[in-house]
Amino acid sequence: MITLHKGQYLSDVMSEIPSNCILSKRIPGCGATTLELETQRNSIIVVPNVPVIKSKCGKYSNLLGVYEDVTTDKIRNYLTNNRLHKIMTTPESFGKVKTACNGIDIYNHFFLLMDECHQLIKDVDYRTDIVLPMNDFFRFKGKALVSATPIGFSDPRFKEFETVEVSADYDYRQEITATHTYNTNKAISEYLEKHKEGTVCFFVNSVAMIHSIMKQFDILEDSTVYCAPKSRLKLKNEYSFDNAYNDWSADTMKKYNFFTGRFFTAFDLDLPYQPDLVMVTDPYISEYTILDIDTDCIQICGRFRNGIKSATHIYRVNPQIITKGREQIEWEISAHEFAYNTIQTLYNSADNRESRFAFGAVLETMPFRKFLYSDFTKNWFAIDNEINSVLVNNRYQSRQEIMNWYNDCHFFNPTFENDEYNENDEKLKIAKAARSVKDKHRKMVQLLSEMETPYSEYALDFINDMRKIDPFIVEAFETLGKERIEELNYIDRKIREEMILTQRKGNKVIKLIKNIFKVGNRYSNEKIVNELTRIFEMLNIHPEENIEPKLISLYYQAIPCWVGKKRGYQLISEIV
Repeated sequence: MITLHKGQYLSDVMSEIPSNCILSKRIPGCGATTLELETQRNSIIVVPNVPVIKSKCGKYSNLLGVYEDVTTDKIRNYLTNNRLHKIMTTPESFGKVKTACNGIDIYNHFFLLMDECHQLIKDVDYRTDIVLPMNDFFRFKGKALVSATPIGFSDPRFKEFETVEVSADYDYRQEITATHTYNTNKAISEYLEKHKEGTVCFFVNSVAMIHSIMKQFDILEDSTVYCAPKSRLKLKNEYSFDNAYNDWSADTMKKYNFFTGRFFTAFDLDLPYQPDLVMVTDPYISEYTILDIDTDCIQICGRFRNGIKSATHIYRVNPQIITKGREQIEWEISAHEFAYNTIQTLYNSADNRESRFAFGAVLETMPFRKFLYSDFTKNWFAIDNEINSVLVNNRYQSRQEIMNWYNDCHFFNPTFENDEYNENDEKLKIAKAARSVKDKHRKMVQLLSEMETPYSEYALDFINDMRKIDPFIVEAFETLGKERIEELNYIDRKIREEMILTQRKGNKVIKLIKNIFKVGNRYSNEKIVNELTRIFEMLNIHPEENIEPKLISLYYQAIPCWVGKKRGYQLISEIV
């Protein structure tokens, strides 16, 4: 345990980060990255995002930042012309550093630091390449990981690593207001009314939600968005919003500033003033807005090196979330692994081409496949991600869970607020109380048709609640309208077909075929021909050749089989 006094940094109590350790610094901004940058040894520091690299390179002239547009020639030139090597790279660009080190024993020459190591677990589900450096990591003679908010690693290669905890003998807790609401827009409206003066920084991990907030409250001209390049293009092309940036600069800040997940961690926001900070979580609108209080919220509050005026977390809960304990999640993953290995054994022992093809196709669709690297070795970070994601989502099942979470978190001193009233609760109860699916659909369509137009923020919030109950009928109402659904007598199959024909996007043939044929099922040749014929005639498509059963192979990997006493095909996986 290392203890910091008020005003101290890690460089005041330790000369360097030790090897083979996980440095749990607990307090964002206490100088772990700075310590490694100033330690007189050759270092490679792997950080999760580009903004932190550009920020540190602006402060250290001897630091080389490596990311997408930096070439191996530039890295080689740096290595040749500098005696002390300090390289900061994204995980995805680590391979370029390795290539540039041709002739250098990289594993003995450099100390490798994995900064903000919790992101290895948090991001691997949508950013698989973030763990690319980890197989090399264990080959370095000097190596360590650091985070203010570490998550336990299950990878057995960390078994011999020592965890070094950093604590403080002063009260470093952040005051925060945790505001529970049934209506996110209403809560934001009340928040903005109370914060008319000064600068407000929003942290919302959804550009669609960000644009909705800016438009809803007529603050587009007074707002700036900081996000990833793809999100910036989305704002520009889909919403005609140009004031978005991939990199942060104090000069581009406005009255209202929105940050996506790219700026949640490792990045220093150096401002001469203290802004108000507000985080927004709404699992009904987007699961990506769900914030982990033990990691995301701490990291966000730690971005401001000059401190903040206030911190607020506006959140909704979803009582429909089905909670699972760690043991159950681990058991399910283990069961999926057993099933995968069983099919793998059958694949390896198959004595004919057809069986091997079928088992191979099944392996690619099995749930455990996402927990394997491309070389089929186990990806422990993906497993940890699954466990962490489910446990975090669990907490948003009730307000009490969030309150307990904040009270248990070492970093926060919370004050709780609650908006008890939800004007649409009774309507939702009416929909949920329906005796049959058809009756529920009829009541939901009636409630949706009664909503005022153009939709207010309350109406939009109510529609999102309805979508949670039954997304199919809400989409059907938005696509077909009440009258057409009534004409189709609320029959699901007919509604789905009508929606596919109405929506002018995607391949209608494929959508109609997938509505009828399901992976894993067996279909007789007669059934295949009849359904394909019906679909083609419906769309006025007349193939030149006769419609034959084997035509199903254009859409699915399929193997011949018997359906009772009739010949047919079993569908193994989708091709398109």
